[in-house]
Amino acid sequence: MRWKYVHASVVTAATLAGVSGTASAARVDYTIDAGIEQNDNVALSTTDPIDQRYLRGGLGFTITESTSSLQANVDGRVEYRDYEDDIFRDTVDGTLAGRLNWIAIPQRLFFSVEDSLSVQPVDALAPDAPGNRQQVNVFSAGPTLLLAWSPSLHGQAELRYVNSDAEVTDEFNSQRLAAALRIIRELTPTSSVTFNVQGQRVDFDDDIVARDYDRYDLYARYVRTLAHFELGADLGYSRISYRQGGSGTRSEPLIRADATWNPTASSSFTLAASSEFSDTAVDALSGIDADATLPENVLTGDAVVNASPYEVRSLDLGYAYTGTRIQFSVAPFVQERDYIESDEFDQDSHGASADFSWLVRRTLRLGLYAADERRTYTSLNRDEDTLRIGATLRYSWVRHWSVGLQWERYKRDSSVVGEDVSQNIVYLNVTYGNR
Repeated sequence: MRWKYVHASVVTAATLAGVSGTASAARVDYTIDAGIEQNDNVALSTTDPIDQRYLRGGLGFTITESTSSLQANVDGRVEYRDYEDDIFRDTVDGTLAGRLNWIAIPQRLFFSVEDSLSVQPVDALAPDAPGNRQQVNVFSAGPTLLLAWSPSLHGQAELRYVNSDAEVTDEFNSQRLAAALRIIRELTPTSSVTFNVQGQRVDFDDDIVARDYDRYDLYARYVRTLAHFELGADLGYSRISYRQGGSGTRSEPLIRADATWNPTASSSFTLAASSEFSDTAVDALSGIDADATLPENVLTGDAVVNASPYEVRSLDLGYAYTGTRIQFSVAPFVQERDYIESDEFDQDSHGASADFSWLVRRTLRLGLYAADERRTYTSLNRDEDTLRIGATLRYSWVRHWSVGLQWERYKRDSSVVGEDVSQNIVYLNVTYGNR
């Protein structure tokens, strides 16, 4: 079944590349790597770690296109692992994230497609072992009608079909129909306000374990864009209304704010804060980056894959520096998540991630990364502290070809007795890149 999800992601990407090619040549970047990976606790066992060496290979790609009639940004990766001794079945995991906009009628009508394929845990409380992973795909498509009443007053009418599908957790599977009407008022050349009315009808495949609901949002958004500073703020109200069984409705304020400051051409600060309703499918689509980047790994996410929406309050900060030879970023965060259907997975979390890259010389690059998160499941009275640190070294001896060495340590400390685990991974590989 897993190959079905990965194959679908590759077909989607190939389709986007083919569509792009009808207008002009799309830019396609890819890397192919193959090598040997050493893992000192492949099953992430707490008592009897299994040390194993196995084959690993991957294909990462990006597809970008920008013309007057088509814009596309897609990135993805497929990875294969050939385990020894039949401890685990050989696995194929994949990720895909992308958007495509086709301009059907200039300044009047365009059609959008979005897709997010990721690897998520089957059991969010268990460690990231090979047997605790599943592919989760969220697909969205639909038209947007543009309206122009005056030079300073515009409108948008949107309709989207959304399909969400999980490889193992069937209660997540659903079809959605979402519609929105937006009225945009240009206040000045650098500022605008938008009034938004949107609704979403969610129908789950399994009505026994998941309840269908409708969601409505009414809010205004203010945007100010300057040469080195951007500010956005949303203020409104949201309501979730269940169509059968149990509690009927729940309403909460919708508050969001985001800001970006670029004091120099090489550095930027970001801030994002929110208090709103969300769910795993909505988060998957909103997490698609505007710019495609070439993925180097397939990482398992930390989403709770279920049918319940939740109220989330979060604060994310970020700093990034991009120089000629050095790149650096750091991103601390705080989040509180309260589930509507059940409080089992209610959680408070905080942590930070950091990345560092240094071009030692033209043919040699060193990378360091770290991510630390402390999560408290408030109803379960359970604490989890997860640390992931690593280093990469890549040497390019001729054009297109390089050899890389990656080391990573994963450590998970739990307040539950007997569930602390750790793992060290070393991956030696040869890579071919088309650029």
